[in-house]
Amino acid sequence: MDRGTAARSGMSDLLDGFLDPLGREVFFGDVFGTTHRHFPGTPERTAEIMTLARLNELMSMTSVWTPETMKLYLDLQPVATADYCARVPSMQGGGALRPDPDRVQDWIAKGASVILNDIDALAPGVRALANDLQSATGGRSQANLYFSMHQHKAFGPHCDVHEVFAIHCAGEKTWNIYEARDEAPVNHPAFKPSDEERARRAGKVVAQVEMKPGDLLYIPRGLYHDALASENGAIHIAFGVTLPKPLDLLPIIWDAAIQDPWMRSDLPRAMDAAALQQTLARMGETIAGALNSAGAREVAAKAIETWPYAFKGYDLEGLVAAEPATPATEESGYRVSKQVKVTRHNGKPYLSDGKQQVEIPSDVAQQVSFIMTRERVTEAALQAEFPEMSEAAVAELFRNMKQMRVIA
Repeated sequence: MDRGTAARSGMSDLLDGFLDPLGREVFFGDVFGTTHRHFPGTPERTAEIMTLARLNELMSMTSVWTPETMKLYLDLQPVATADYCARVPSMQGGGALRPDPDRVQDWIAKGASVILNDIDALAPGVRALANDLQSATGGRSQANLYFSMHQHKAFGPHCDVHEVFAIHCAGEKTWNIYEARDEAPVNHPAFKPSDEERARRAGKVVAQVEMKPGDLLYIPRGLYHDALASENGAIHIAFGVTLPKPLDLLPIIWDAAIQDPWMRSDLPRAMDAAALQQTLARMGETIAGALNSAGAREVAAKAIETWPYAFKGYDLEGLVAAEPATPATEESGYRVSKQVKVTRHNGKPYLSDGKQQVEIPSDVAQQVSFIMTRERVTEAALQAEFPEMSEAAVAELFRNMKQMRVIA
C-alpha cells in the first residue's frame, strides 16, 4: 500500500466533513496536487474551530504574541514593527517587544489585516484539523490565521511553497485563482521574486471563489492566488501542508560521506580540469553507493515516517484520575519519550519533538543516540555501553535529559 492510500484510509470524520460531497478518495486521487477545488459548507463546520469571539479571546492573550507571530499588513504593505508593538516589562528585566492592543486596533480601524502565525497549539479545533491533515497527507501542517477588513488586501498575487487548505470561519472573502503555476517551489531565495514579478508571473484570473463560513478552498502548491474581504471581519485559517521531498533527504548524503576518509581528505592545492573531473566522478560513486545501501533506506524511511509535527497537549484530568505512578529508579530504569526523536540538520544531531529542537553536544551524541533507541534505560546500562564515561558524566547526562523530559 502506498503512503497516500494508507494515509487516506486513516482520515478522520473532521476532515471528511470538509471534503464532502466529493469524498476523500476522489479528492486525493484526482484533485490533490493538481488543481484548486472549492468545498462549500455551513457555519457549523467551523464554529468549533474559530469564531470572531474566539479570535478576540486568542488575541487578548497578549503575552503569547510577538512581532514574529502577529504581523499587520495594510493595502499590500507590511506595518512596521515599531508602529504596532511596544516594549513591556518582563520577569527577567529589560522588557520584551510585543504587539500593543491599542495600536493594533488603531491599525485595524484603518483597514489593516492581522496575520497570526503558527496557531496550531493555541486552539484545540485548529490542532485537531492540523492533525487530521497530517495523517491524511503524511506532511507537516502549519496553521496561520488571517483577519481582514472590507476591501483591504494584505497580499497581491502569489503562490505558496506548500499545499493550502483554507478554512473560512467568519465574514466573506473573494479569492482570485490565476492561470500561472510555478513548478515545485521551495522556501529558498530563488523562489522569492519581488511583488512586481509575482504580479507579472500570475497572468490572468481564471476563477473566482466566494468564500463563506464553513467553506474549504484547496489550492495546490505553486498556484498563484490572492484574496479580498467582501466585508469587515473576514477570518480564514490557512493550513499549509509541506510534504517531504528528496531535498529533505540530503542529510543522508552528508552523514554517509563524513564516514568516508577520502571524502574528508583535503583537495590538492592546484587541480587541472581532468583531476577535478575525476574528483567529482569519485564523489558521485561514493554518494551513489551510500544512497543504495540498506542503512540509507532505513534512515530515509524513518525520516519520512517522523516528518509530520507532533502536536502534543496535556491531559491533566487523566493524570488526576490515574493511580500514582511508580517512581523511576535505577533498577527499573527511565522511560524514554516516544515523542522525541534524534534528527540531523546540516550534519549535526538534534533532539526534536517536531516543533522544537535542541542540538546534541558532539561529546555525548553517541550516548544520546543509544538512549533514544530504547524504551527504558538505566545509568548502569549506559555506563556498560560507554565505560569511558565517568559516573559523574553519566549522572549529569541523565539529569539534563530528565529536565528536557526526554526520559522520565
